[in-house]
Amino acid sequence: MNTQTTQRPRIVERPKRMLAGLKDARRRIAGALRGTGTPSSSSTASPASAADNVESQSQSAMPMVDEDEGSTLGTAAPSALESRLPIQVLDSLADLEGKLEEIDAAWAISDDAMREVFQGFTMAPPTDIPSDPYSQEYTDRQFELYRTIAERPSYVIENERCDFPTDANRPFPYYTESAETVGHQLIAMGFIIKSMALPSGSSILELGPGWGNTTIELARMGYEVTAIDIDPAFVDLIAERAEKFSLTVDARRGTFLEIDQIGRRFDAVLFFESFHHCSDHRLLIEKLAQVIKPGGKVFFASEPILDAFPMPWGVRTDGESLWAIRRHGWLELGFQESYFVRTLSRLGWIVKRHFTDATHLGVIFEAKRAEGQYPMGSFILAPDEDATWTENRQPAQAGKCTSERSVISLERGRQAEWINITAVSPSELAYRVAHGRHSVSGRVQAASAWTIRLPYDPDAEALVIEVAPASEGSEGTAPQLASLQILTIVLD
Repeated sequence: MNTQTTQRPRIVERPKRMLAGLKDARRRIAGALRGTGTPSSSSTASPASAADNVESQSQSAMPMVDEDEGSTLGTAAPSALESRLPIQVLDSLADLEGKLEEIDAAWAISDDAMREVFQGFTMAPPTDIPSDPYSQEYTDRQFELYRTIAERPSYVIENERCDFPTDANRPFPYYTESAETVGHQLIAMGFIIKSMALPSGSSILELGPGWGNTTIELARMGYEVTAIDIDPAFVDLIAERAEKFSLTVDARRGTFLEIDQIGRRFDAVLFFESFHHCSDHRLLIEKLAQVIKPGGKVFFASEPILDAFPMPWGVRTDGESLWAIRRHGWLELGFQESYFVRTLSRLGWIVKRHFTDATHLGVIFEAKRAEGQYPMGSFILAPDEDATWTENRQPAQAGKCTSERSVISLERGRQAEWINITAVSPSELAYRVAHGRHSVSGRVQAASAWTIRLPYDPDAEALVIEVAPASEGSEGTAPQLASLQILTIVLD
């Protein structure tokens, strides 16, 4: 379901004690907008954007303690950036409960007021995260953090159900009555449809469609849409909305990790603010290969994926996520872009990135099966790997240029024996290429195109290419730059 900065919270009753506090709530929110809100014992920071908010969490100075358990959850330091809203770094779950009361009071004012409160606080992530994001210990620590925030014995998929309004005539985002929220949602949906650019009649599997806004728009365009959501109320709503337009939509109740039981393949799979709710994202990525047709694509739209995230992947501790976890029990994960793209690469996908600055929801990652073919320059690398490459020195020619040491993650566990690298060498140089336990090295003359061939190691984490000038050059001359222009990498 769509939850990341998009949903209005559970409709709560407005008892007399809440209405009596509206004047004070309005005063506190107005003060926050002026930067003069009610003082708090929690630390404050002032990031300029949500990305800055996340980035500030990775700094450390102040401990956050669970008062009931006495365990240190993490540390944080305020950011020096300035904004119209201060960011409070909460110290304890007791402070979080106070913020939830503020959210309820703000809801009584408006959806926009509620979102202002969301943006005004955070908790620091834990500092004792295991180093290997692919290990079971790492996963266990993240779900320990979830249980601490949610105060639930465990995470179960049924937690993702909710009790939001499901009026077919006025679904989210329209019932928020917020020009900001409605505008961002409509822009995001338009950008998704434009970026997908699917041929007429294509089949689409949408996972976690929530109210079905994208589902219905895609079906109205003539696409064959299957929608799967955990919440039966959303499934019924999508069916009702489709009937109003005389559309055929296959709306089913189910979970993400059951997609391998569908028994068919699709031209595209779409996540719109939903992938981050999956309790086993790597298993889900593996299963996506079983439901995509040859040449099909998977779109991860408006997901919390950014390299400023303070850990490779894990529980988010921004205001809205804390509210969602503690109030509803939802799983709210975030991902560093480097981790996310590298994980897709290791599991056999190549990735493109679509972006618009017209909305904060304007980032889409598009993935398709590599099938052992890597045409360099036509897809993105994990940002930390991309930093090991240089700009293409021959822009008119495809490919990607190495630095002295360049790294790229390839599919692991593929039934392949060899790696074939087609490259251009603008000058004489020495090289060494390694993949796991295998490596080759040598010298090459300046050549228009040539091939490096080495054995494929199914357990290797990455392909490493190292180059150096074949000679140091004569005295008094500038040092020779060493770089290979890699055109293609093929696993066979």
